[in-house]
Parts: sequence; C-alpha cells; structure tokens
Amino acid sequence: MQIYLFRHGQTAGHAFGKFLGVTDEPLCELGVETAKAAGSDPTVQEVLVTTLQRTQMTAAILFPNAKQRICPSLREMNFGDFEGRSADEMSDDPDFRWWVEQTQCLGPCPHGEARLVFQHRVCAAFRREVERARAAGQEKLYFVIHGGTVMSVLDRFSRPHGSYYSWHLKNCQGFRCEAAWGPEGLELRDMVLLDRVDP
Repeated sequence: MQIYLFRHGQTAGHAFGKFLGVTDEPLCELGVETAKAAGSDPTVQEVLVTTLQRTQMTAAILFPNAKQRICPSLREMNFGDFEGRSADEMSDDPDFRWWVEQTQCLGPCPHGEARLVFQHRVCAAFRREVERARAAGQEKLYFVIHGGTVMSVLDRFSRPHGSYYSWHLKNCQGFRCEAAWGPEGLELRDMVLLDRVDP
C-alpha cells in the first residue's frame, strides 16, 4: 500500500512564526497560492484531514474531487498557553523558557500537551487508519495533515528510522511511502519527498 502524507498550506500565523496547534486559522492568500502551485490530482477519491480548516482547505485544492474524511486524533499538538505566540514574543516568558531549556520542547505546555503524549495520540490514530484501509483492500491512502503529525508518524514508523525533526516538511510538501508489516507491526519504507501532487 502506498501512503501519501502532505502538510497543509500556510496560514497568517505561520508567516510570523507563531505556534499554531489547535488554533483554527484558514489558509492565507500565500497559502492558497502555494497549494495551487503544488498541482492537483482529481483522481483521488478520499483524503483524510483533521478538524482544522487549514487541512480541509488544502485538501480541497490538492484533491478537488476527493471526499474528505475527518480524523480528529490526527490534529496538531496543543501548545496551550503558547498558542498564537512566536518564540520571539515569549523570549521572557518563564514558562516558555523552561519548556525550551529544561525539557527541550518535550515537556507539557501549560494547559496543553507534551510532545510524547501528542505523538502517542497521532501514531495510534494513524495506525488505525492504515489498518482500516488495508482491511478494505485499498492500494493508496492520502492524508493532508499537520507538520508535527507527519514528523511524529515517520519518527515512529519509518524504516530505516529517521528522527522527528529529520522529517520536517515545508507547507504543501509531502512524502510518498510504502506501508509494510514487519515483526513489530506497521513500517513505512521507501520515503520519497514530493513537491507536487499531480497524478
């Protein structure tokens, strides 16, 4: 089974380096233009998205004829009190400094999630969706999701293993990979970076 993992387009907050996890911003004008520049594949029949409109708007551009199926558990990390603020804006915030300096961004955000909790959530949801598609005999599975979600999935399932930040994507980029099942279960192999989605 081939799996396609695309990151959504840019929002206004992303342009200013703001932490946007559960904040539900639409694509900005540049985000729409970038998504259109990435092409489209009208042959795709279904794409998985999250509850946040930036994934749904991007999917509508990239896969205009696809039915969108919402998977809430694949949403981005909840940054809690850091939502909607940039690192520069929080340079003197003691909570933010503790999160960065003492936990290396792994600890819980105040009123938000810890990265390991977030990763467990999205990887469990991703595995369920892949197993569902496998049972249905699907040959291809498409996702338009979040950067942190893609990095979490590939940090967990990539073979050979690549660490979390090695899988960073620009907006509207994606990876095509092959799903396989080894001794430890689901594995993702043969990753190919995609800048376009044309069929």
